[in-house]
Amino acid sequence: MNVVVRPGMSADAEALSVAHVRAWQEGYRGLMPQDYLDGLTVAGHLTGWQERLANPREGSRLLVATVDEQVAGFAVFGPARDPESGDDGELYAINVHPDHWRAGVGSLLLAEVHAGLADLGHANAVLWVVAGNDRARRFYERHGWTVEAVERSEKLPGLTVPEVRYARRLVEEEA
Repeated sequence: MNVVVRPGMSADAEALSVAHVRAWQEGYRGLMPQDYLDGLTVAGHLTGWQERLANPREGSRLLVATVDEQVAGFAVFGPARDPESGDDGELYAINVHPDHWRAGVGSLLLAEVHAGLADLGHANAVLWVVAGNDRARRFYERHGWTVEAVERSEKLPGLTVPEVRYARRLVEEEA
């Protein structure tokens, strides 16, 4: 298996939509209403991905992981969006197609995110995860992320999802 992490490009839009939808449908089963997950479609996400690729959030980066030249997952990161995070970076999203779970794709993407956020000048980073997503929480904790006592509710079309914040130091403090 040949895994490569590279910047995302406009030609990736449809494959990113597939990975995004499948990761959510499998990863959030039992955490979000099944009718909501069943209603997610590649076509419904395609325009959003085309827009994100054409007009990325200022200061953000999109990394794509490919396996044998096929998109297997992605990560999006940049400056933290919540004001209380100050100069921290943020992992906005990381999703891996379920066909590539437990194959190291997510870990490789996350390592590249850590390096990318540090390259952007962030000493610390945050991320938000669905409170009941134990699988994702274990993944982040294995990679040095620590849960904080900060919660929020994320509004999605037709539902509200409780989330918790995680934080991680990206660069060692100088002695």
